[in-house]
Amino acid sequence: MTKFGIYLEEDDAGNETGRFQVAEDAGDDGFVLDTFDTEEAAEKYRKDLQDESDRNDKIGAEYLEWEKACMARHQVSQDDLRVYLVNVVCV
Repeated sequence: MTKFGIYLEEDDAGNETGRFQVAEDAGDDGFVLDTFDTEEAAEKYRKDLQDESDRNDKIGAEYLEWEKACMARHQVSQDDLRVYLVNVVCV
């Protein structure tokens, strides 16, 4: 699950610039996605990103549940099912 946060931008000398950055919360591995002049604009962007990420996580989890059930019901391997979905259903 990806989380996003808002941080104050700092210049190369470590001084705050008064701008707000939206970044992935991943500790030292996180990265800045965009920078805004106002906290309100940064919060809207962060919320939209978080909503989309949460939605995608739900879709992925539901798909994997469906995939397992489909594989069991039709006695097909995961590779065969995915090849079928990509080459027949999604074409």
